[in-house]
Amino acid sequence: MRARSWSIGLMGLMGLIGAAVNVTGCSKDELAPLDRLLQPTGLAQSPSGDHLFVTNGNWDRSHASSGLVVLDLAALEVALGQPRAAGAALDASRPCRDHAVDDRLECDPSLLIDPELGVRLPSGAGNIAIDRPGGEQGPLRLLIPTRVEPGVTWVDVFGQGLGDAGPLRLDCGQAEDQACDRGHRLGEIGDDPSRLSIDNQGFRYAYLPHLLGGRLTLIALDGDRGPEVVDFHTQFFREDALFDSGLAGGFSVIQRPCDLDTGNVPALSQDCTRPFLLATQRYWWGLRSFRVAPGLDVLIAGNESTVIGPNLEAAEPKPLMGGMAYEDPEQGDRLLVVHTTPPALSRVDTSLDEDDNVLVRVLATVSLCTNPNLVSVHRPGLDGEPGPSLALVSCYGSDQIAVVDLNVFVVVATLDLGDGPNELLIDDARDWLLVANTADSTISIVDLDAGRATYLKEFATLGLGTASR
Repeated sequence: MRARSWSIGLMGLMGLIGAAVNVTGCSKDELAPLDRLLQPTGLAQSPSGDHLFVTNGNWDRSHASSGLVVLDLAALEVALGQPRAAGAALDASRPCRDHAVDDRLECDPSLLIDPELGVRLPSGAGNIAIDRPGGEQGPLRLLIPTRVEPGVTWVDVFGQGLGDAGPLRLDCGQAEDQACDRGHRLGEIGDDPSRLSIDNQGFRYAYLPHLLGGRLTLIALDGDRGPEVVDFHTQFFREDALFDSGLAGGFSVIQRPCDLDTGNVPALSQDCTRPFLLATQRYWWGLRSFRVAPGLDVLIAGNESTVIGPNLEAAEPKPLMGGMAYEDPEQGDRLLVVHTTPPALSRVDTSLDEDDNVLVRVLATVSLCTNPNLVSVHRPGLDGEPGPSLALVSCYGSDQIAVVDLNVFVVVATLDLGDGPNELLIDDARDWLLVANTADSTISIVDLDAGRATYLKEFATLGLGTASR
């Protein structure tokens, strides 16, 4: 297990971005490949569950662009059930085999990716946010922030019931070189965009914090020509107050639930007519709330709230706060917040007080592996499956995933994965956790089914020849 500098964490990958030498042997003017995994950064799944969308970040600038590739999950599921022996040749009909050293399976992702489906994006592609602009019967829209060339690109996905019954296809106005056209790109958004999130309560907005510069950007999803920037605050996030580094930025945004039927209505939401949101501050120990006035397309900045983790005095001038997830996305009472430095996960009470104001109060904190950034929640008990609810946190610096049992709020497992585990995606139908190992150019598959012998183990890897776990 190799320790990795915090500065090569989520989206930044500073060391790779600053590399002057092309270590792949490819010309930096060469088009990004669409037939393999190459510094995978963002993951998203099709509604049918049959396909996985993956952004290849091009963080080392070895190519002229990033890529969005499409991997066949249905074919992968079949292939995992009929692996070949270790070292055997692989082909499209049998893309998986036993690992030569440990008990994992390894699969050749190039045999599961259709290069004709992929498209090319500006460099520095990050996470994938999903929108349904035409409702549940319409196409899927993937919105992808890019950091090296700052902007947001959107790609519409058709077929397999997404707007029509034809074969799956992607549309971003791409030409013969499969590069998305300028008509599908939102530029002028400011430097260093972080993670894009889509409003999940019916308001037609996306929210984009910026890692550096203190900016928060509001994007209207239904502009005249597609998504458009309608407001931004340039000093939304507070500067580093511990080390006077001058750094200021945000990392992620989450929407606090609002429900008139149950009475779960924050006062500042004005009877759920305004979205109420929380953002993590990257270089300050806490969150900042904000609202949006939908009729005016205006951001309304709110209060700052501290979320103190363990041993804050031992921190260095590094990112302090990371991703967030609600334990129960319907309730909004328990929010999980990642502390990147020092590494920890906090359970935060965001329930309503007697005046219906949103509380921000730390209930418990548990220490984690090095340089954690993202958290996802697995809740198997909803459909009668065995096993506790889990928080799964990717630790980029130590090449691990931390597993926290939410019933007792303790770390019950720490799994060694590939280099630079980053984005997390839970495939609920298969009980898989997919983890993009950005620096390793692989994807780990962890079993989340408590009824199987491989529970909480990496049982398969998309990528050949990886080191023993």
